[in-house]
Amino acid sequence: MLPGMLESVRGLVSEMLVGVDSRTTDATRQVAETHGALTLGFDWHDSFAEARNQVLEHARGDWVLALDADERLLPAGRQALLDVVGDRVARDVDGFRLLLLEGDTQEWTAARLFRNEPDLRYVGRVHEEIRYLPDPPRTLSVKLDGGPHLLHLGRGHPKRDRRLLHLRLRDKPDDAVALCYLALMAHQQRRPIMACLLAKRALKCGPRTLHEERVAQLQQLL
Repeated sequence: MLPGMLESVRGLVSEMLVGVDSRTTDATRQVAETHGALTLGFDWHDSFAEARNQVLEHARGDWVLALDADERLLPAGRQALLDVVGDRVARDVDGFRLLLLEGDTQEWTAARLFRNEPDLRYVGRVHEEIRYLPDPPRTLSVKLDGGPHLLHLGRGHPKRDRRLLHLRLRDKPDDAVALCYLALMAHQQRRPIMACLLAKRALKCGPRTLHEERVAQLQQLL
């Protein structure tokens, strides 16, 4: 799926960086380089945030657009990015959330377009998000106008995500994001009691670290 993603941003971005897991045995590196991308290796340590941050260290532009191989930037997304990036962005805005189309549903992502600054880095082993460090709640990400901006073609990986979410909780027991996603997964599995318990814990940890849509979803579970 990698060529389609790279082609969807061609002509819009000044450089394309692709992180390649050191365990990779297929032609990912060759495919990326054929399409004009710079490939950067990383070692996998059960953390998407760590992997993304290693690649992010090499980004040179003023703004970063982060996409997965199974995503495509739609024409509406391309135009929205052209309209927003520049000196007109308020200085306190760290990034923009994009509207993602998956099948018949639309959902707002975490910040996918964000300033390339050393204080903005990914946090979280899975469902990683850009946060201002050392004060994550200070991060301000706003919704990009228009959309949908992105198309998602891939599938989820619930077993992997569940394992990494529990590792997030081991790292930080009051991780509201991890608790939130575990609550939503329990709800999908028709485990209402566990979903409610996790939702209560997530909201108690501090809604400031959750996007408003996630807070609304958790409140609905209760």
